[in-house]
Amino acid sequence: MSDNYYEELGVEPTASRDELRAAHRQRVADLEAAREKKGVSEAQLQANRDETARVRAAWNVLSDPFQRQRYDAQLAEESEPSGDVELVDDDEPASSGAELTGWRKLLSPPPPKEGGGGGARNGAGKDGAANRRQRPEPTIALPAGMKLAEPKTRAMALLFDISILIVIFFSVSLIVPRLIQSDYQDIQDRISKTTDLKDARQSLSDAQTSVNKAKTASAQKSAEKDLKSAQKDYTSAQKDAKNAGVPTSRLDDKPKQLQTYLNSLSDKVRTTTLITTGLTFALALSYLVPMTVRNGYTLGMRGRRIRVVRLDGSPPGWYAATTRFALPILLALAIPSFGVILGLGMVAWGYFDRNGQGIHDKLARTLVVDA
Repeated sequence: MSDNYYEELGVEPTASRDELRAAHRQRVADLEAAREKKGVSEAQLQANRDETARVRAAWNVLSDPFQRQRYDAQLAEESEPSGDVELVDDDEPASSGAELTGWRKLLSPPPPKEGGGGGARNGAGKDGAANRRQRPEPTIALPAGMKLAEPKTRAMALLFDISILIVIFFSVSLIVPRLIQSDYQDIQDRISKTTDLKDARQSLSDAQTSVNKAKTASAQKSAEKDLKSAQKDYTSAQKDAKNAGVPTSRLDDKPKQLQTYLNSLSDKVRTTTLITTGLTFALALSYLVPMTVRNGYTLGMRGRRIRVVRLDGSPPGWYAATTRFALPILLALAIPSFGVILGLGMVAWGYFDRNGQGIHDKLARTLVVDA
């Protein structure tokens, strides 16, 4: 193995995760301080950057229990046997100094097979990413000392942030409309039941048309069965609409009047809906943008140790951070039917892009890299 990550950090293989973190921070701080000294040549600066990249790579591997377990197993395979032979129970798993428990233990990969050439297939490369398919080379020049975040890591961070956004959405949707308009929920219920009644009426009409056009006995029987089911659904929709306060007696057989009634209900809650949507949008950006501008990451990103930078490696700033987050959220809120799919699609593009950039990243000219 070309590099020993424990030696890069200056710790023992039995070091705890807290010891690894402290050693990593100290090494990075020392290297950054060395770059600030006067009289440092360009060659020394480049060597310093390379060393910083190796230290970060070591931390990325050893801080993750999955990767550390694989790395320790490979170290054990590549080490030369010593004169003293230690008897080990074959049934005992290799210890990495970071025992896996709970769901991590259940999801951890099996230990490498003896003599099966597993080290060649599953071995870590210089970047320490073991048992992982290599990403294609980026088409852009990455900032010095930075590495693109892994898709799995980004996905975990995204799930956390989406959970926060969902809480914001439902909290605003449940509280704000009732504060603005006391009968908002009643009107929404009538809109829902009227829409169901309109759809059931259309299904009944289509079923009746199918019965009239049936030319064979089997087709007639099938159409009548569908008509009976449609009639049952229509009766249920009538009852639900009447209970919600919809004037079914004068609207049932008049599809155009049903649509007119729906439009009038929508007009009554339009202002409240716009205020609710705007407040949800503002709160979502308030969670995502300022933290990204200040630290380069959201809460989800911080937990997975990744961050957002510009293409040149500088902090994103207000414009880039706002552009990056505003577009997917705006799509999700502005197009109720399929806007969420479009917004997630913009973000998901980054999991297939060679530069790890979603469409929102490309528009904001940002990258997601390891912290």
